[in-house]
Amino acid sequence: MTDIRLLRSVAERGTAVPERSQLQRFDWLQKALEIFVEEGIDAIRITRLADDLGVTRGSFYWHFQNRDDLIESLVSYWKDKNTAAITDSMAQASSLADGIFRFFETCIDTALFDPRLDLALREWARRSPAIHAMVDDEDAARLEALRQFYLRFDYPMPQALIRARVLYYSQIGFYALGTSETLHARLEYTEAYFEAFTGQQLTRQEADTFRHYILDKYGEN
Repeated sequence: MTDIRLLRSVAERGTAVPERSQLQRFDWLQKALEIFVEEGIDAIRITRLADDLGVTRGSFYWHFQNRDDLIESLVSYWKDKNTAAITDSMAQASSLADGIFRFFETCIDTALFDPRLDLALREWARRSPAIHAMVDDEDAARLEALRQFYLRFDYPMPQALIRARVLYYSQIGFYALGTSETLHARLEYTEAYFEAFTGQQLTRQEADTFRHYILDKYGEN
């Protein structure tokens, strides 16, 4: 799911002068994001964007220097949305259970972490060494946030690193494999997941409170 407020913020970073045309930099970036997620990086073409938006190519150059300028904004949005969703959730954790629950919610809420966008970047990285290196850097930042979280709650090295990897890689694998499972079914395994990722056990009350919170907020899809 697109974070409209964040996308606008990223778009405005490249606005050197006040917007004068009806179509804004944000509109181009939003359309490019839709195409990127659905069809991949090669489908993003200035003529295609202009046609889809019902304007001329010249309008594009009022807002962007070139196609690379647009692509850089897309990449910035991905970093600000998906990596920040993980690093922020870990930094805000007040306890071990709170941190794991925050991570679980991040994986559930596409307004926080967009798995389709992440997969689109990873597919692009298969064919671009530069993008591959950038994705590796973002993965490292996410893993480091998880490692620091475990260290903060008294897991020594190398346990903190290995648990961070198990937690992160299992979720990325869940997306990559396209695993289909209802939210209700996933929540049934809350205690087992928590034990696998921490080596500790939740109380029944902790697990039930989390399940009720998630189902009330996101529904029983």
